[in-house]
Amino acid sequence: MPESAPMIAATPDDAEDIAKLRDRLAQWMVDNDIVQWAPGEYPAATVAEEVARGEWFVWRDETHTLIAVVRVVWRDAEFWGADDAEAGYIHGLMVAPEWRGHDLGDRIIQFCADHTLANGITRQRLDFAANNPVLRKYYTARGFTELREAPLPPRFQSHGTINVVLMEKMLA
Repeated sequence: MPESAPMIAATPDDAEDIAKLRDRLAQWMVDNDIVQWAPGEYPAATVAEEVARGEWFVWRDETHTLIAVVRVVWRDAEFWGADDAEAGYIHGLMVAPEWRGHDLGDRIIQFCADHTLANGITRQRLDFAANNPVLRKYYTARGFTELREAPLPPRFQSHGTINVVLMEKMLA
């Protein structure tokens, strides 16, 4: 297991691997009757645009295999609407299935908190499909407070999820 979270800024070469990991996890969700992501809904071209804006971070193991990623943005009107405020918005937190159980999720959330604070921002936010009680419990246990449910942006509603839970955590 890696000793520390060596998250680094993604490069254009990472976009395809990030999209493939998301599709792999989306297929796992479909196979396990979890209605959240659909394979193919987040293409590498979209990831590449976001990488170019400095939004994605990657974690590769010693063999350079992608094991985890996360996207951090400072505004998120698409999901938060009129309540869009400056915050470290966590999106696309993904851990390769073979790395589950190594506390990488917690370490990535801490990386996001540190990155947010380093940018002078003291609020962290995230969203997830409202029909996912596992994520609700997970993020609540990590100090996030549920603010409300909101409609999922239309471009993500094609596979049955219509609402997201919006959560927030104030950072010290």
